[in-house]
Amino acid sequence: MMLGQSPHLIGGILWIQNPMRAVHCNLSQNGIDHQVCSEDVPSHLEEVCVDPGLDDDGSAFHDQSPGFQRRSPPQRSVSESELSRPGTVKLSKPVALWSQQDVCKWLKKHCPNQHQVYSDSFKQHDITGRALMRLTDRKLERMGIMQESQRQFILQQVLQLRVREEVRTLQLLTQASLESSP
Repeated sequence: MMLGQSPHLIGGILWIQNPMRAVHCNLSQNGIDHQVCSEDVPSHLEEVCVDPGLDDDGSAFHDQSPGFQRRSPPQRSVSESELSRPGTVKLSKPVALWSQQDVCKWLKKHCPNQHQVYSDSFKQHDITGRALMRLTDRKLERMGIMQESQRQFILQQVLQLRVREEVRTLQLLTQASLESSP
């Protein structure tokens, strides 16, 4: 869990609150079966599914039902029969392990209008997944992205990526604890 976040279980929904966003996950007997992000305003919740991946290639999530993500514990490999079962999802590698090429694929999908400019700058500054998760406004400015609105857009996309990674971690922990309990 990231600093500044606090989990709350309210009415069967697990809420993770940080100053920027709240995420809730409905719990079922099989683990987390649905995830939704909600924007800052608690009185008017806008439901947006957490972004499930990069592209529809081999390094992306293969989501067979919208809004659902599940994964086997890391030590266990996923069989072909599990991949064909509804609700089972093959997940990409964690963002922290992304290469420059993976980051460029993510940029192409999430920042299509400025993709080429960003990709060149990100390659020049050796931005891998680990560095992507640590970007700040100041770092982006030093990388040559001078317009504040462009920097804020990138940081918003990175924040959504962080939320997705936090949800993924919670899913793995929840699933592992459910599988180990009698």
